[in-house]
Amino acid sequence: MRTRKKELDVDFIGSQEPLTSSEENALSEFFKKKKETKKQNSLRPRRTNKKVKTEI
Repeated sequence: MRTRKKELDVDFIGSQEPLTSSEENALSEFFKKKKETKKQNSLRPRRTNKKVKTEI
């Protein structure tokens, strides 16, 4: 038998007032830092298993 999820009757989270300029700047800085750290992680060299060739 399938369990049902309770559906929340929520139209919005937080207040309906627009963001202040300081809040907008804080969000902008947060996303810039997040993007930079993601970029740095993607530039990091990946570890691979090196195959050792033996000469006979």
